[in-house]
Amino acid sequence: MTEAAANPQNLPIFSREWFGQRHVVSSLSVLVFFLIWEFAPRLGMVDPDLTSQPSRVYFVAFDIIANDNLGRHIYVSLVEFFAGFGAAVLFGVPFGFLLGSSRRMSHFIDPPLMAIYATPRLTLLPIITLWLGIGMESKILVVFIGSAIPIIINSVAGIRAVDGSLTRLANSFCAPRLDIFMKILLPGSLPAVMMGLRLGLGRGVLGVIVAEMFVSQEGIGYQIVLYGSSFRVDHLIFYTLLVSCFGFVMTTIIRKIEERLDSWRSDNKWAGGT
Repeated sequence: MTEAAANPQNLPIFSREWFGQRHVVSSLSVLVFFLIWEFAPRLGMVDPDLTSQPSRVYFVAFDIIANDNLGRHIYVSLVEFFAGFGAAVLFGVPFGFLLGSSRRMSHFIDPPLMAIYATPRLTLLPIITLWLGIGMESKILVVFIGSAIPIIINSVAGIRAVDGSLTRLANSFCAPRLDIFMKILLPGSLPAVMMGLRLGLGRGVLGVIVAEMFVSQEGIGYQIVLYGSSFRVDHLIFYTLLVSCFGFVMTTIIRKIEERLDSWRSDNKWAGGT
């Protein structure tokens, strides 16, 4: 590998290797999408009143920031999401490890867990609303249910994927349980756990937006359904893009965390064998 290939910053601009970089390809795809979106209505290929344009959404953004109480809606949605997703992580990962370590408990919990997982959140929403009302609590619970189950399932799969011979070998040398967990079970299960976090993140974002659409008077989801029902496409697309950007940022953060954890995992000799 050449020095330029090893360090992307040293690549000549517009070279074949430069175009092969992930961030360059991703940026170009986004740029092409916005160019098509901007000029297709100008060329009469689509109706601008139905598709809007990036330039129109850009100017609408200033009106929303000035007059739409945007900060309050963002605050409500963020609190609901992070409270629900944070609780799902704190509960789901340890509970998944527990189920993965105990076949009997897993067999006991698996049927109701799979039943809830297969049930659409919209069917649970009226019940949750009756229990908790239309305040933040109901949306937090929707996010928790949507996020926790994939986290639990993937944590169980991660623990069970660890090579059992490693744990038996460690037990034969009377290794402490904490060392077995930290040096074998946790590193070996990390890929599946991080996959669960990514899946839980997506379901959590979906849950908070859908819940706000149906049982809320504030929040990003409420604004989306409000402007959708009034056919104000520019405002609708602005809020939709806001949700997309948030999901992208959160997914990127989890990916960066996963890369850091992978480097720690690769340094662990025990986990390297899983």
